[in-house]
Amino acid sequence: MSDRTGRHWLARLACALLLLAASAPLLAQHRADVIQLPDEGTIGDIKQAAAVRPDPEGALNPESLLRSDAGFERYSPELERNAPPLWLKLQVAAPPASDGQYVLRVARRFFQAFEVYVPDEDGQLREFRAAYDETITMDTVGRQFVSDFTVPSGEVQTLLIRVDTVQDSLQPVELWIESRSTFAESKTNHFLVFGLVFGMLIALIFHNFILYLNLRQRGHLFYVLAMASVLLLLGMDSGLLQNYVLPDFLLAYVAKLYAVINMLALVTIGLFFLAFVHPQRHAPRLSRTIRILIGVIALMATAALILPDQRLPLILTALQPVQLLFQILLIAGAYLAGRRGATEGYIFLAAWLVFIISGFARVFMSLDLVPRTSLFEYLIYFGSVVEASILALGLTWRVRQLYERHARAIEEQHKAARLANLDPLTDAYNRRFLQTYLDNVMPGASADSFDRAVLILDLDNFKETNDEYGHAAGDMVLRELVRRCQRVLREGDVICRLGGDEFVIVLSDQNDRTGQQVAGRIIDEVAERPFLFEGAEMPVTTSIGVVSSISPTCTVSDILRMADQALYQAKQAGRNRAVLFDPDKATPFRHGPSRAPARHEEA
Repeated sequence: MSDRTGRHWLARLACALLLLAASAPLLAQHRADVIQLPDEGTIGDIKQAAAVRPDPEGALNPESLLRSDAGFERYSPELERNAPPLWLKLQVAAPPASDGQYVLRVARRFFQAFEVYVPDEDGQLREFRAAYDETITMDTVGRQFVSDFTVPSGEVQTLLIRVDTVQDSLQPVELWIESRSTFAESKTNHFLVFGLVFGMLIALIFHNFILYLNLRQRGHLFYVLAMASVLLLLGMDSGLLQNYVLPDFLLAYVAKLYAVINMLALVTIGLFFLAFVHPQRHAPRLSRTIRILIGVIALMATAALILPDQRLPLILTALQPVQLLFQILLIAGAYLAGRRGATEGYIFLAAWLVFIISGFARVFMSLDLVPRTSLFEYLIYFGSVVEASILALGLTWRVRQLYERHARAIEEQHKAARLANLDPLTDAYNRRFLQTYLDNVMPGASADSFDRAVLILDLDNFKETNDEYGHAAGDMVLRELVRRCQRVLREGDVICRLGGDEFVIVLSDQNDRTGQQVAGRIIDEVAERPFLFEGAEMPVTTSIGVVSSISPTCTVSDILRMADQALYQAKQAGRNRAVLFDPDKATPFRHGPSRAPARHEEA
């Protein structure tokens, strides 16, 4: 054989080997394992039984793939880590006693492409789609996409699924097949749980919205916005918004809306944190960082809303570290605020940790760190209710604290005002209060009468008591005098100290008593028992001037002058007595020359 002939032979052999290698995938042929479906119940983990065929370009035709197993391979665990866009071919068999009605359930994820092809009774292909950037034609029930299909009793049916995940792996793909009756029961249970969760959230939101309308506090406003965002997020997560609320033209943007609402929830929760915890008082630098992150997340939400759908995976990838940092900073800020005396910090920390842990349950489940159960799948719903309840209780506690603080401030103001109107020695009202009080209770010239009595008291020989027993004894006598007067007076009567040993009493009414009668009882109360000071008995008496019939035309000065005139008459009559003012017996006033007002006579 010549060298030239040998080279031709080697070239032909190489081409044959290349053609053989290129056609090897087409020559491969693996039939999917038949999955025996139950009469009732659920069968999971079915993707491992599938035959697999890569389709990076999306050029393969589902009809031809259903007719032939050429090019399909056995499912490999390596696909859980790295998988191109591919087709899954499933063979399912219905028991002879089955009604043949089944539901394919798929865990909801962000799919670049997810297409299900099922032959119907006429041999036509029914198609269902669940890609993030197009209208989802599969039903959404809770955290799953579902599509129903029929398998004739005792026969085998083929299901064809095209999958392209954002993660470029089949790890996020979870498939179950369930009898339709079992699915209907579980769907009812899901709706009962959703009704309970959403009902509680709506009630808390409405309650705090009413509080905001009444109190106008930013904490309640941001609570309403934050919990409304969480409510929308759970509504999207459960599929209720897509199935019952969103108009048809928005169904193509479900993934975008879900991402935007998620970022909106982060922003509003951050604003609530700033308004409720006030971290700027306890950790100003951390507070500024949180404000910056709120702005960044708001910008990312805006970008997700206005940019094409193809940019959404990039935005969500960039969001993950920002969201993680934001969550950590809220925890740190709440803890620091609590450590530095703000109870609101610990309240927010408890609520936020419950929400975060319940949300991470899905992450742990996807990493197989916890069992893949409905409890962990829907734990975030219960975590949201607990978070909303804790924060609502925190707001209630804070409002109560504010009201108590306000009540204490008012009480302090009243106390200060009362002290400003009290005589510091005897706790009787002072002259300033007396003037204001009489100005307020005087009926005015247009009234028919003024049914009050005014009494002026003056201790007899008080100077001698001070000189003999000392000023401490005199102070004790003044305090005891006020106490004894108060035992005679009724609620509504007022006793004021004008100065020295002189007091004024204003009776609230004279319905069943007269000023003269009250004055007599006071004189008896004072004189009945001696005053005691350091074992010494001090006899004390008092003289009282009474004004009972007061004309509405009289001024405050007129009334005090008349009472003073009556007191002067009591002193002149021998002390230890009460004298009713009589203008016919008027004498010069002790407090300066004046004329007693003329007696008011009716025409």
